[in-house]
Amino acid sequence: MDRNKKNNSNIESSSMESNIAESNKTDENFHNLLEILHKNLNHMPTVERISMENKDIETRAFKVLISTILSARTKDETTREVSKRLFKRIKTPEDLINIKEEELEKLIYPVGFYKNKAKHLKKLGKILKEEFNGKVPRKLEDLIKLPGVGRKTGNLVITLAFDDYGICVDTHVHRICNRWEYIDTKTPEESEMELRKKLPKKYWKIINTLLVSYGKEICSPIAKCHKCIEEIKKLCPYYDKLSRINQILDKYGFKNIPKNNIPDERGTYILKIKLNNSKNIVYGKNKLERFERGYYFYVGSALGNISNLKRRIERHLRKDKKFHWHIDYLLEHGTINKIYISENAVECEVSKELNFLKSIKGFGSSDCNCKSHLFYLKP
Repeated sequence: MDRNKKNNSNIESSSMESNIAESNKTDENFHNLLEILHKNLNHMPTVERISMENKDIETRAFKVLISTILSARTKDETTREVSKRLFKRIKTPEDLINIKEEELEKLIYPVGFYKNKAKHLKKLGKILKEEFNGKVPRKLEDLIKLPGVGRKTGNLVITLAFDDYGICVDTHVHRICNRWEYIDTKTPEESEMELRKKLPKKYWKIINTLLVSYGKEICSPIAKCHKCIEEIKKLCPYYDKLSRINQILDKYGFKNIPKNNIPDERGTYILKIKLNNSKNIVYGKNKLERFERGYYFYVGSALGNISNLKRRIERHLRKDKKFHWHIDYLLEHGTINKIYISENAVECEVSKELNFLKSIKGFGSSDCNCKSHLFYLKP
């Protein structure tokens, strides 16, 4: 009995050591990816450029705050031109108070949501004067109380204007840190908290600059891997997954077909399903499952003379589904992004090879022993 306990303890200790080693390897990989980006960075965002052009700390803080508010949902070149035009007219909070809202709208057009931003800027001038003696506050808890300012903007002001430690996390930083498997989070706010726990401080001030340009130009929501730096592709977990999926498609003779040209043939099919928002979905006999936003790959087959690929896939595509299969419950909320077909009967072989992705239990086939035929890829 004691020997069994000792053996179990050794196994647990070995497993823990293995997990720690794997975590350290992932962390090192992430830091290497940031270093490669830093070495290859050839674009400086407008807000950072503004911070470097203004040596007076109060002027710098004011301009960084304003230009960061303007930059939300706006192309960088637009932010640059609008900021240049605006700062000829607006130099202090007092100027924001005195300018008419209609004139301010014209000055900041065509930034995204320019009417709302003009309202925020008017209120901002008043609050800075009345509550902060006409100066931009240095603390995050004060910054996020300002109109039009969230944690992302507040952290950027802290790092660029005051050269203090903060982690500015927007959708690009959130997406890429998850794709590179450094963190596993669902929102930018959650990502910021996780990064504060584990990211070395030498990267705090620069991670936004590194990842935002890269996220806009290359590692966008629909990744442009063909434009990526070769050094990054060798280390990138997301690129590795996409490559392995493509290798499986090639190996088993899959081809991508349009929804209106499904052949009257037998074979295996893969539906690539996009879920835009996370959902709690009830399927089957009142089974509840949390489906996170992202991509799902469903592997099915149609090997009968009557139930062929055309009939089977068109049943999935119908709006008035009969819910014969569990996958139809997911399709009520997601959209079929791509359809792949193969003339080969390889449903189980493909499902086993896709197991490097997260498998969703309960979505197998009744006549096989596969763990699942549905697999998840984080966006």
